[in-house]
Amino acid sequence: MRRAYGRPMDQDTNEPTDRTPEDEAAALALAVVSQAAAITQGDPEAVEASDENLREVVAELTDQPFTARQEDVVATLGTAGGSLAAGLTAALAHEKGVDPAVILGSTSQAIVAQTQTQSPFAGGRDDMADAGRDRGEAGDPRVDRSDDDDSDHAS
Repeated sequence: MRRAYGRPMDQDTNEPTDRTPEDEAAALALAVVSQAAAITQGDPEAVEASDENLREVVAELTDQPFTARQEDVVATLGTAGGSLAAGLTAALAHEKGVDPAVILGSTSQAIVAQTQTQSPFAGGRDDMADAGRDRGEAGDPRVDRSDDDDSDHAS
């Protein structure tokens, strides 16, 4: 994306856009979350679509078209970022006892909220806390049950 006096330029019209650096960062972060979602789903077609989406998002942020090598680097970085996010998402989902999609959805909401004047998280709904509350665990201190051996239960 070309810039005029520090403002992003639309590639098709050569006119300045109202996209802020925060909007651009959010678009890139959402592309990585999309990659993580595709990896988490285990759907090769979704991963391929996410790769293409990432390339398009990055291409919109650059001043000149990518070389083939640069496209490969972007795809590798996207896959690495998506894999890292997918792994962390799966671990957190397992720890919280929620579906990874809930965490990825909350992540996407948080990214979008960073570009908004009012965050939906300020007094808003927290899907992960809601999911934990549904299971009766939200706000409860973590209980270590590793010592439970059922020895004090009658047989």
